[in-house]
Amino acid sequence: MMTRLSWMIATFSLVFVEVTSVAGPGSQPAKGRDSFAAGRDLDPPTYCKDVAPIVYKRCLACHRKGQVAPFGMETYEQVRKRASDISSVVEDRVMPPWKAAHNFGVKLAGDRSLSDVEIATIQKWVDADAPEGNAADLPPMPSFPEGWTLGKPDLVVDIGADFQVPAAGEDIYRCFVIPTDLPDDVYVSGVVHRPGNNRVVHHILSYVDTTGEARKKDAADALAGYPGFSGPGVETHGDLGGWVPGLVNSMMPDGFGRSLPKKADIIVQVHYHPDGKPETDRTQLALYFARTPVKRTVHRAGAWNPELVLPPDGPNASETEVKASWTIPVDVIAFGCAPHMHLLGHDMTMSLRYPDGRRQDLVRVDDWDFNWQLAYRFSMPMILPKGTILDVVAHYDNTARNPRNPNSPPKTVRWGEATTDEMCIGFIVLAKKDQDLTRPGEKDDLVKLIKESGGAPILDARARKHD
Repeated sequence: MMTRLSWMIATFSLVFVEVTSVAGPGSQPAKGRDSFAAGRDLDPPTYCKDVAPIVYKRCLACHRKGQVAPFGMETYEQVRKRASDISSVVEDRVMPPWKAAHNFGVKLAGDRSLSDVEIATIQKWVDADAPEGNAADLPPMPSFPEGWTLGKPDLVVDIGADFQVPAAGEDIYRCFVIPTDLPDDVYVSGVVHRPGNNRVVHHILSYVDTTGEARKKDAADALAGYPGFSGPGVETHGDLGGWVPGLVNSMMPDGFGRSLPKKADIIVQVHYHPDGKPETDRTQLALYFARTPVKRTVHRAGAWNPELVLPPDGPNASETEVKASWTIPVDVIAFGCAPHMHLLGHDMTMSLRYPDGRRQDLVRVDDWDFNWQLAYRFSMPMILPKGTILDVVAHYDNTARNPRNPNSPPKTVRWGEATTDEMCIGFIVLAKKDQDLTRPGEKDDLVKLIKESGGAPILDARARKHD
C-alpha cells in the first residue's frame, strides 16, 4: 500500500548527479590556467583565460537563468560581483556541491568538485582584484537545452491547479491524480520533476495507478476545492521517481525503464512545508519514453532503521549512532546509491558485505546537508550476488550547537515523515541481473522480492511517528 512516505526510495530511482561539462572526455585544461598553476606565468590569472573555463564547466549547469541556483554566473560582471564569496565557498568545498568523501569507496561518476589547482586559480584571481583579461581569451559559452534539463519531453503533466500553501501549520502531504490517456503501454527512461515553488516543496514522489482507486480517493477527499487526496494510499503499479533538494535528473541506460501502461493515472505526491507566509505551487513532470526495447525495470530499495531515537543534549547527543542493514534477495545489477537523513543528520557511511566475507565501501558523507541530498552513480555498474548485505552507519547531532536543529531547546526526535522528524535510510538503485522482459512470459517480480525481504522503507507499526 502506498503510504504518505510511500516508498521514499522512489526519489532515488536512477536519479543521479549529472554535471553538464563544456570539456569532453580527454580534453585538457585551459593553457593559461595550467601554466599559471605550474608557476610559469608571473601574471595573475584573468577571468577570460583562467576563471571562465572553470565557471563554464563547473557552475553554469545550475548558475544560469531559469535554473535552481539563486544567481547567475554567465558573465564576467556577475562573477566579479560575487568574487569574494565564490572564493570562500570553493575554498571550503561548499560549492560546487559534492558531498561524497574523496578517495573513499567505489569510483563515482559525475564528480563536480573542483581540483586543488582550480581552487587555487580562483583564489589567486580574487586576490588580484579579479581582473577581466583579454576578451579574445574567453572560451565559447556552452549551450544548454532550452526548457527541460533533459531536452524536449514526450509528455508533460502538472498537478492540475495552483495549490495554496498556508503560512503556518503542519506539513501537508497531497496526492494529485493525473490521467495520462496513453493509447499504448510505454516504458519511461527519464523523468524530470519540477517543483513550482522550491520554498515550500520538501519532496515530490510520483507513482503509476492502473486500478482507478486514486481517482476515487481524489473525488472523495477534496481540500478547499483543490484536487488531490491525503491519508492512506492505494496499491500502485510502480513509481516514476521523484525529487528532493539538490538532485539533478539523468536518462536511464538503454534497455532499462519504468512501466507506464496505457490509460494509467500518475499520482504525484507533494510534501509541502509551510515557510511562514502564504505560498502557491504548481508542480510539473516531464516524461521521456524509452526508444529501445526494455529488458529490465529499475527499482530502488534500502537499508533503513525506523526505530531510531535521538535524545536531546547530553554526553553523546552530538554523535548518536544509528545502524541499518538489508540483505539483497536475488542477484542484481546496482547502479548507484544515496544516503538519506533530515536536519539532525551529521554523517553517513554505506558499505556492502558479500556472501564470501569480502567488504566494499560505497560512499561516505562526512558533512550531511539536508539541502543537498545527492544521489551517486557508480562509474561502473556492480553485480551483487544474492545474500549481499547493504550496511548503513549514521550519526546525528541533536544538540543546541547544531545550527540546523529545528527545535529550540532540543527535544527527543524519532522516525517520521516531517522535516522536523528524522530518517535513516541508505538507498540503492538496482535491477534484477537475469531479467529479460522481451522474453515471452517474463514478469518483473523484483518489487515483490524487495518488499518480502524488508528492503522497502514503508510506514508500518514500527515506523509510525511516536508522540
